[in-house]
Amino acid sequence: MKSVNILALYFDSQMKINRYFCTKTENTMGVAELKEELHNYIDHADERFLKMVYAMSREYKASAIIGYNVDGTSITPKELAQRVTSASKRVKSGNFISQEEIEKEIENW
Repeated sequence: MKSVNILALYFDSQMKINRYFCTKTENTMGVAELKEELHNYIDHADERFLKMVYAMSREYKASAIIGYNVDGTSITPKELAQRVTSASKRVKSGNFISQEEIEKEIENW
């Protein structure tokens, strides 16, 4: 549990604002408490809940950043897999530049 400062605004019968600062203890969990609570939910969950948590965790993992493009935009595992598939198709169709062609091009710089 954590203590949180809260600003509470109350109106009197004449609609005048009375301001009160108070300290209130909330159910704000730390990481360890949150993990324990989630483990408890999972241990007692039905199939529907488990499927939702599984789908959400897979999506979260798939959207993780694994690198960055030259312009600073992020690359996810899904985007990388799409790039690899696309590059493989280009190579198989003969749409690439050979090492020799690159070396000749470099000589002209």
